[in-house]
Amino acid sequence: MSISIEEKEKYLLGFSLLPDIGLVRFSKIIKQFPDITTAWNFEEKHLLSADISEKQIQKIIYGRKNINLEKEYSKLKEENISIVSSFIDEKKFPKKIQEIPGAPLVLFVKGNQEILHKKQLAIVGTRRPTPYGKQVAEKLANQIAQSGLIITSGMAMGIDSLAHQAALDNHQPTIAVLGNGLSNKILSRSFSHNLGQKILSFGGALVSEYPPNFEATKFTFPARNRIISGLSLGTLVIEAGEKSGSLITARYALEQNREIFAVPGNLFSSQSIGTNWLIKEGATPTTDANDILSALGFSAKTIASSDSEIQFENTEEKLIYKTLNHEPMPIDMIAKISKIDPRILSGKLSMMELKGIIRNMGGGFIRS
Repeated sequence: MSISIEEKEKYLLGFSLLPDIGLVRFSKIIKQFPDITTAWNFEEKHLLSADISEKQIQKIIYGRKNINLEKEYSKLKEENISIVSSFIDEKKFPKKIQEIPGAPLVLFVKGNQEILHKKQLAIVGTRRPTPYGKQVAEKLANQIAQSGLIITSGMAMGIDSLAHQAALDNHQPTIAVLGNGLSNKILSRSFSHNLGQKILSFGGALVSEYPPNFEATKFTFPARNRIISGLSLGTLVIEAGEKSGSLITARYALEQNREIFAVPGNLFSSQSIGTNWLIKEGATPTTDANDILSALGFSAKTIASSDSEIQFENTEEKLIYKTLNHEPMPIDMIAKISKIDPRILSGKLSMMELKGIIRNMGGGFIRS
């Protein structure tokens, strides 16, 4: 008797809710039985020869008693969360993930499943980027979005969110891999809840290996990084401190035989220690998306130029723009260098900001 996809999904959900059941242990269990339904309803004696300890068997049996599978599966469907697993359909499970060590048993997906099979670039970095890091993230992520590569990241504060937003600004879908479940109850508590909703509305996807109501822990975020890098052709690190989680993603990328790219940073900035170290260790130095596309075998012509000539209204605007750089400059310093009357300068800065030529970073102005 064949088992329906719904039944397979339901029992896989059940196994994902059990303690310490990953792909390896599940594989040991499933080999002992003709199908997943029988495997779920096993008796203790059936697993004694499966290289699983008696203590672990008891934990599974105890955990199983406390799971209402019908109720949990109904909730999953109500929340439009899909289960993707090679045990259900190998073609729907991303090939890139099947290749990696420590592949997850299942992926829970909210949104567009098909996007997981497209060519992706992971973009990660610090949660507290410098003004330089923000500018670099926006520039490179915009170029990558225009190239056709899907941007994959972790939807965390800082570089991750900037990368996702750049994709959305270019009307491109993006993928966010999370360290928690995908239920509305869990997602609504996140600072990036609105960004997640935008990702879904633009045809993107939210992905997790954790059951819908799973609360994140300090261990789940490093673990999810292997999925971010695993889905992607390569990983770009924009800013990272000495102990940044982004370096964990880069290490996973290395283990997975993926390309690693890093943006050179200020030698005196703590947020550049990680990226500069990666470059010393062999990561591709990256100052333009063409560096990435060339390394991945894509044509550089796929990127639209971001250096189109700026139309200035007058010579003062041109002088102000030349005075500014990529470090915030206060108005008194701009006036001193440009020698423009501060009363006139204030109005010029406001107009240039409205046109998007410059940006006010709070502590001063920078070029856009």
